[in-house]
Amino acid sequence: MTTLSLKDDPDANLGRVEESDLVEYIRDHGLWLASAGLEGRQCDLTGANLTYGGFLEADMSRARLSGARLVNANLRESNFAGADLRGANLEGASMVNINLAAACLCDANLYRVVSPGANYTDADLAGVRLRTGNLLGAVFVRSQLTRADLSDTNLAGATFRDSVMDGVNLSDAKLMMVDLSAASLKGADLSRAVLFGAIFDDADLSDADLSSALGLTAEQLERAFANRATRLPLDLDGCVMREAASS
Repeated sequence: MTTLSLKDDPDANLGRVEESDLVEYIRDHGLWLASAGLEGRQCDLTGANLTYGGFLEADMSRARLSGARLVNANLRESNFAGADLRGANLEGASMVNINLAAACLCDANLYRVVSPGANYTDADLAGVRLRTGNLLGAVFVRSQLTRADLSDTNLAGATFRDSVMDGVNLSDAKLMMVDLSAASLKGADLSRAVLFGAIFDDADLSDADLSSALGLTAEQLERAFANRATRLPLDLDGCVMREAASS
């Protein structure tokens, strides 16, 4: 296994889990999963320094990693379903095709992550920082994204059906062909978001700001819900939308 240079990251080596030890943690966790807890042990690396850690294709489902430092880690093709990653720092991590179904990532830092094709179904991402990332085609069905920051992120082709996204920051996000069917976007900020082909069927846009969104049409909005505080682009100011139920 290739050893990566850490000289450019002053915090990378502080208490960092050695690569050989990480391999053992992954192996033992795999045994624990395969034996239904009779062998091996559940991985608990709460608060651990796993900078540049290698988890390629590893099965880390239900692992405990809250507060862990996973900066620039390799999590490609791995399985972290049901894992506890609350408050974890995954800045710059490679997360291509990762499975994070039902994982808890609330208040985690995912700034600049590379995560196309990822599965976030039923995941808790409340308050997550996902700015400037690549999440092409990612799946967020029934996900919790309240107050999440997804600004300037490429989410083209992603799916957010039935997700709770109240107060989410989607400013400057690339949302071409995104499916937001039945999503709750109350108070969402979609300033300058690119929305060509986005689907808003049964989405709740109460109090949302779409005033400077790009690529939006009346046809996209006619099946969405809104209230008087919903802000639309000037050319769509007279667009008729269904009235959202008052909370």
